[in-house]
Amino acid sequence: MAWLGSDEAEVVQASRRVTGVVSRLEDLTHDIKLVRIAPDQGAFLDFAAGQYAQVGFNGVPARSYSMAGRPGDDSFEFHIRRVPGGAASEHVHGALSVGDKVALELPLGSSSLRQHHSGPILCVAGGSGLAPIKSIVETALAHGMRQPIHVYFGVRAERDLYLVEHFRALARQHPNLIFTPVLSEEPSAQHRSGYVTQAVEEDLIDLNGWKAYVAGPPQMVDAAMATTFARGLRSADMHADAFFTPEEPLPQVRTLTIETQ
Repeated sequence: MAWLGSDEAEVVQASRRVTGVVSRLEDLTHDIKLVRIAPDQGAFLDFAAGQYAQVGFNGVPARSYSMAGRPGDDSFEFHIRRVPGGAASEHVHGALSVGDKVALELPLGSSSLRQHHSGPILCVAGGSGLAPIKSIVETALAHGMRQPIHVYFGVRAERDLYLVEHFRALARQHPNLIFTPVLSEEPSAQHRSGYVTQAVEEDLIDLNGWKAYVAGPPQMVDAAMATTFARGLRSADMHADAFFTPEEPLPQVRTLTIETQ
């Protein structure tokens, strides 16, 4: 995971090492699993929506995963995609059990919700990049942020979608939220087709004064940056997480700061 951005987070917290246990496991899609971790008593630590943790499961290397829940929840929620051959994700999908011990270091990263911002918000997620976007959106709504919030969720096919009804329910409760799933490799009567960044380009003409939060594969992040900057978004208003596996090279990101884990 690499953080891409150019301004300071509103609140900078020192990271800490804490321990906990797996309290819930759920298959969200064919290759994404929800993992909920309850911290040990007295070990709970707050975080900013959009931040991530280094998560270490017994016997496998620690990996970076974004928190999907809201700050102040009584447990940490992660959405972990299975990466073929990946030691950590293969362990999560094949061997992890409720009750297993977990070591975490958090909070990490600066691609977090800027609650002082009163202008419109654009969120673009690809695959398990929906995790930090979920945290950002839920936190913004809980804090009474009433500006337009446009969420675009890009996946390859119908089977890769998850939490669609959750976001639709949020949109019914909060008229300022618009949720748009986009399928890149499969036509659909229910959802938009094409690349998620093309949908953004078609819908939004002028992004001057907006904040953009982007999370997903490096190629999608790069395309989202190009699209939003062409639509007038300032570089200081782009806050992005590029998800990559340890075997992949870091994304090339022109002039923006890169923090690597």
